[in-house]
Amino acid sequence: MDPLSVLREYTIRGDLDKVKLVGDVYHFGDDYSFRKSIETAYRSKQGGFYTLDALIFFVTNIHMRHTDYMNAARSAKLQFATFTDRKPLQDYLEGRVATNEAIELLPPAGAPGEWAAGKHGHEEEPEVEGVEDGEHHVAKKFRAQPVEGQEVKETQFSDDGASIIDLIREREWPVRDRETILLCHNKSFEGVLATLTGRREDDKKKPEIDGRKDSGKGGDGPMAAPNPANRYANVEEKRFWKEHLGTDVAEELGINPSQSYITDSKKKDGGRMKPDPKAGQRPPHHPHQRQNVKTKPDGPPIIIVPSASQTLLNTFNVKEFLEDGVYVHPEVKVKGMAKKVDIVFVQRKMGRERPVPYEVRDKIAGLTSKDWERVVAIFVLGKDWQFKGWPFSDRVEIFNKFMGVFLRFEDDSVESAKQVMQWNVKIINLSKHKRHQDKTAVLKFWQGLDSHIQSRKLNLLY
Repeated sequence: MDPLSVLREYTIRGDLDKVKLVGDVYHFGDDYSFRKSIETAYRSKQGGFYTLDALIFFVTNIHMRHTDYMNAARSAKLQFATFTDRKPLQDYLEGRVATNEAIELLPPAGAPGEWAAGKHGHEEEPEVEGVEDGEHHVAKKFRAQPVEGQEVKETQFSDDGASIIDLIREREWPVRDRETILLCHNKSFEGVLATLTGRREDDKKKPEIDGRKDSGKGGDGPMAAPNPANRYANVEEKRFWKEHLGTDVAEELGINPSQSYITDSKKKDGGRMKPDPKAGQRPPHHPHQRQNVKTKPDGPPIIIVPSASQTLLNTFNVKEFLEDGVYVHPEVKVKGMAKKVDIVFVQRKMGRERPVPYEVRDKIAGLTSKDWERVVAIFVLGKDWQFKGWPFSDRVEIFNKFMGVFLRFEDDSVESAKQVMQWNVKIINLSKHKRHQDKTAVLKFWQGLDSHIQSRKLNLLY
């Protein structure tokens, strides 16, 4: 019987306490014995077979978190089950499913994962007389099991390449799924909305223009084509004088709307031009010409961080992180600071010849509408209650106006960022121990913030 089936049978029966390790051999009660390094029939999605000691360690520590289980397996110098293999392997060993596509009961000949617990010292395999080929294969299989007291020659495998690949794949985490791939990060469609609104207004004005054209036509004969630049001039002039002076007053004063001041003066004064009384005066003010000019907000750009103490970034450690590119845990900073501050001023040095000031807050109380125009980025916790009391309708509007950032340790589970991955938020990973990688993470934040401000066309000094 193969070791995988034996382990599954003992797991289902709840007899794992009867599995004992004596030397390099696992004893399953008094029924079976296998050497601990034998490879089972369960193939990992990474390509290799799981060894017996790795599966026993997995099933006895199934209650642990995956990250804790991985660290414990590394400490014991054992092969660990990957995150993608964890659920199907657990279901098979505990009897929830009868089989699994990863199980290969007949591995290829010559592979390191042969079922034999050891190999005999002789080079040639003695023939078994009186049996057919199929029975001979079974006889060879059982004869390869180790005999008590017999020296077993184990095959040594190079662990450098496989362990590196396992480590890389274990630290992978899904960036996109079938839902988040449809999200448009850092995209604003306000310009498209303005274009469509303007086109709708133009469509509403077309009937009025067509009506004016029809009212200007008289008789059945064709009319001379008017000058396109002056086709509405006569109508507007007549309407103006009629509303302000009346038709009779305009005639008494000798006002001819079709003539200019210079032409009329030449006729009356014999060609002598009079100085323009309006010369030197300032041109009339047209407020509508400055509607698109944005006033520059007073003050530096604002970055909002969580006010909670159990977070990776707050006002205690944000200055060292954004200025110097060095991450210090808030618990360490709390011990050296007298009291907590609500506002911290940060000087941006990365990517700038001269330092640029930024204002970091952890509370939105007291922010005016002018202050909200200076908010450019928000560090999120991944919880909905963080946005309680904000002057916005929902998270879609918040992350469309401001750049959302979620800071996490790269060793954390994917479940901690599952909700954040559905938001329009930039996820930045930190290493728990490699502090030389902090500057790379901070540089990603500043580059993302530059792109956000440029796309929003904010009139800020950043």
